[in-house]
Amino acid sequence: MLIACHSIALTHADGAPEWIHLIPAGTFHGVDGRGPYRVTDAAALIANSFHDADKLPIDENHAIDIAAPKGEPSPARGYIVELAAREDGIWGRVEWTPAGQALMADHAYRAISPVFEHDKSGRVLRLARAALTNNPNLTQLTALHHNQDSGMDLIARLRAALGQPEADEEAIVTAVTANATAVATHASTLASIAQAAGVTASGGKAPDGNTIVLALQARAGDPADAAKLQATVIALQTKLNTLEAGAAEARAIAFVDGAIKDGKPINAIRDRLIAQHQKDPEGVEALVAGLVSINAGGVPGGGKGAPGGAAGELTTEERHTCQKMGLDPAKFLEHRKGREAAAREGATA
Repeated sequence: MLIACHSIALTHADGAPEWIHLIPAGTFHGVDGRGPYRVTDAAALIANSFHDADKLPIDENHAIDIAAPKGEPSPARGYIVELAAREDGIWGRVEWTPAGQALMADHAYRAISPVFEHDKSGRVLRLARAALTNNPNLTQLTALHHNQDSGMDLIARLRAALGQPEADEEAIVTAVTANATAVATHASTLASIAQAAGVTASGGKAPDGNTIVLALQARAGDPADAAKLQATVIALQTKLNTLEAGAAEARAIAFVDGAIKDGKPINAIRDRLIAQHQKDPEGVEALVAGLVSINAGGVPGGGKGAPGGAAGELTTEERHTCQKMGLDPAKFLEHRKGREAAAREGATA
């Protein structure tokens, strides 16, 4: 059984928050490369967390784990007395001590760092405790706001809307920009088609596609006019298709580059995945999601080897990737070893 300590950004009003976000939903990583971790059974996690204690302490800077073993003080600044599973992860209700309330009112700390146990596959088993800190490690997670009814924050909502649960802020901005460009272009092209068809806005609203089609059908009686309109529509549709393809490419680049940043061993086939994503985004995203991250040595918790295969061998998911993408397994393995070596050198630097 392994234990991991991570930090989540914390913002609050003058008072101490009653509920705090402790563990995110889905698969997540630390900025230091540890992970991926995931919650597969929230009910079991909550039950396990309170199996041996009715309150889970919140200290400062992991004093229980660092200072206490040396005989130094490690006072609790609050106690987690209840856990609840929400759409965006595990939240905890806190009973703050007077000292903890003073720290919150003073804005002395900006983050909460959960300490949780997990198995070698990265599955989170139970929450052990948490710590106040100013060095957050899980900065991609939902911030803790004084308005506890707000649910997911903007970043989490955007991840859900884009279908990219692990996207960082840069990838989200790229994807949102691409979508906004596609929407604006579509509206502009539709307006051009409406103008060519002689259809004007009504009641302050731009004409929709059905109105334009009816107008074109009504004017189709004149062969010359119909041919001219058809040529205009084809030209505009071609332009729209080109712009939509550009938006699809931008979304594909955002997803693939985000996955590479998360440690997925796909850098060698980046261009091929980007091209395939534009044709089959769901298939590519499912394929990449099944790959093991090479961060922290390629497996959750920084162990050796990779699930499904011994050290120096391809995992089942990687073999499947090579087969589906038509890659040489030996070259894929060589590339993965290079990335793992680079990751280890970075970790020891």
